[in-house]
Amino acid sequence: MKGMARKDKAKRFTRRSRIKKGRAARPIRKKLPVNNGARGNTTAAIPAVARVATPARIPASASAEALHQWMNKKANSHGREAILMHRLCFDLQIAAARRGYYLNTYRDDVDHDGFDLIFDDQDSIKKTQVKTVNSRVPTGRWDIHKRILRPTLEHVEKLGFEPSQEGQGVEGSFILMQFDTSKPDIAVNYFYTDVYVCLAFEHEIVRRRHASSRKAIARALRSLRRGSGEERVAVPKALMLQARGPAELLALSGLHGPSEAAWQWHVSQIVNQTGPNPEPKMEFAQPLPEMKRLTAEEIRALVADDDLLDGSL
Repeated sequence: MKGMARKDKAKRFTRRSRIKKGRAARPIRKKLPVNNGARGNTTAAIPAVARVATPARIPASASAEALHQWMNKKANSHGREAILMHRLCFDLQIAAARRGYYLNTYRDDVDHDGFDLIFDDQDSIKKTQVKTVNSRVPTGRWDIHKRILRPTLEHVEKLGFEPSQEGQGVEGSFILMQFDTSKPDIAVNYFYTDVYVCLAFEHEIVRRRHASSRKAIARALRSLRRGSGEERVAVPKALMLQARGPAELLALSGLHGPSEAAWQWHVSQIVNQTGPNPEPKMEFAQPLPEMKRLTAEEIRALVADDDLLDGSL
C-alpha cells in the first residue's frame, strides 16, 4: 500500500513540475469506441473546452408578425400609445437637434385639458393632442376638444373668432400618428392640424380635390366655431395635412424647423385683412391673390398630400 501511495505522489509531482516549467500537461485520454475498420478500440482526446449549443434564431418574419399582433391587440392600446408617444418625441427632438437646439417635451399625466404633450422650442409652446391609428384601419374622423384648436385670447379677434370664453382656446394642435407594423421598425406617417390649417381651408388658401372632402371640412369648421370649448369637434382626415417628415412637422407646428416657415403668419395676415376689422400692422406686402398663392406654396412644400391644391385653382 505504501508503495502505491508513493507512485501516485510521484505522478502528481511530475505533472505539477511540467506545468511550472511551461510545458503543457498531456491531455487526458480515454478509450472511446471508434469504428475505423480495425478490431479493438482506439483512444481519442477529449477537448479542454466543452462546445456550447448555439440558440436557435427567430426568423425575421416571425418576429415582425409577433410585433404586428401585439401592436394591434385591443388590450395593448395603452402600451401601444406609450411606445408611439416616445417615437413622436424622439423624431421631433432629432429634427430639432439638426436645427441646433433641444426641443423640450412635457407630458400631461392626467388627460383633463384635452392635450397629451407639450412642445417647447424656447420661443413657442405648443399643447398637442395625439392619437394613433393603424394604417389598415379605415378611420375617417377623430373627436378633439374644441379648445385645443381655438386661438388664444390674444389672437381671437385677429383670427375672426368670438372674443369670449366660448371662442378662445389654447391654440394647440392635433397630431395623428398612422403606423404600419408591416414595415421594419414600424413606419409612421404624421398628420397635423391646428387653427391655422383650419383657416387656410376656410379662406380657400388651399383646398381638397374631392367635393366630399370639402364638405367634411366645412362641417368641421362650422362646429369648431360653435358651442363651449369643453365640447368636441369631429375632425375629418381631410382637415389634416400629412407632413413630409419630422422636420416638416416641426415647421407645421410653428416650432423652429430646418427653415423658418412663415406660413402661419401669412395665414393670419390673410384672415385679418379680409375680416371686418383689419389691423394696419398686418397689411399685405402684395395683392391678396398673390399672398394666397405664396402661402399655398409654403404649405404644400411641407406636406405629402397628393390631393391638396392651391385654393385659387
